[in-house]
Amino acid sequence: MNSPANLWQLKSTYGEFSRRVFWPVGTVEAHGPLPVGTDNISAEYVARTLAPEYGADILPLLPFGVNRSLVAHRGSLGLSPETFKAVVEDVGFSLHRNGVEELVVINGHGGNTSHLKEALHSIHLNTGMKVASLDWWALVPTLSQEIFGQVQGHAGVEEFAFVVAAYPEAYDSFNRERAYPAYHPKAGVSVYPAPRSILLYTEGRENSYPFTREQLRRYVDGVLAALREVLNEIFAGWEAL
Repeated sequence: MNSPANLWQLKSTYGEFSRRVFWPVGTVEAHGPLPVGTDNISAEYVARTLAPEYGADILPLLPFGVNRSLVAHRGSLGLSPETFKAVVEDVGFSLHRNGVEELVVINGHGGNTSHLKEALHSIHLNTGMKVASLDWWALVPTLSQEIFGQVQGHAGVEEFAFVVAAYPEAYDSFNRERAYPAYHPKAGVSVYPAPRSILLYTEGRENSYPFTREQLRRYVDGVLAALREVLNEIFAGWEAL
């Protein structure tokens, strides 16, 4: 499959845009033993997989987002909320000037969510462009429990599944049975920086990835199916306006 950059270069040769554009947005942030670009990997993978199905162009990845609790961990790079929102808005306004009518952001990082919502609302109010942002993990809250028997979280098996989908060689790149130290966020507790870069959303102090390729693939396919269902509903509604 061509990379998003190659697809973009090919399209831009003709100086035209499709009416519909997908934009992967992530960040660079510590993820335990996973790549610091894990949020970018997942967003790009989703965009590359789904955009052709909907006749959409793919913008180059926005690789930096808004980081908070993990900024003290080595490998974390980010933007201020103000800068992030300004970049998203300016790109949106530029797309509108180029005739783009629909913008779908594939978001790979939870720290971006509220700021994307504000920026996209501004784009819509100022241009009339139809806009949407999708947090892939939020659409399948029970899927991890069904497939893996647990819900992990940041730098957990859910993100590992997308790293392996994009880069199959990653499956054997480290010891999947090894226990990595993790932090369990608790209700009523705010802590900066987070004690660990692996954040488990079910009780536990250590994390490992002892899952099969088939389990990981089932999870990714389940996420993609949920995203398709949402996108079908959105696009059908937009067409009816």
